[in-house]
Amino acid sequence: VTVGKNRLPWAPYHGERAGVKLHVAYSPESSLPADVAETIGLRHDGPVGEQLTNAQQVLVEDRAYFKIERPDRFVEQHQRFVIRMKDNTELHQKKSLNRLPSASSSVQADCTCQLGTKQYSSTKRHRLVIFRDAKGRDIRVVTNRFLSLI
Repeated sequence: VTVGKNRLPWAPYHGERAGVKLHVAYSPESSLPADVAETIGLRHDGPVGEQLTNAQQVLVEDRAYFKIERPDRFVEQHQRFVIRMKDNTELHQKKSLNRLPSASSSVQADCTCQLGTKQYSSTKRHRLVIFRDAKGRDIRVVTNRFLSLI
């Protein structure tokens, strides 16, 4: 949440703005937030995301939390996750998943792949789903949800 810097002088963000962030761990069983951490706008999201990991919950994160090694670690820890990937993350050894075509679906691609560059990439294959939003932009999400269906 961003506002003018005079409204939250203790939470400077950028220039004339101030802001706070709510980081939420979601529990699919209860359909409610399971844990919440609040920070000021300038604090980096990554460390906060680490403190919200819990194998009983689905970790839903945006690009600021994404690092190549995290999906591998989450798979090893049995942590369920859905993370929006950075646009410049490279994909290797893509293998499309069999899907029933649907004209009304916003899903543009559904595959497994390795993430990162040839010099530094994930050691495991991960599911990648590419959605198209209402403005025609592609949103790339990496997840370990529903991998048992592959």
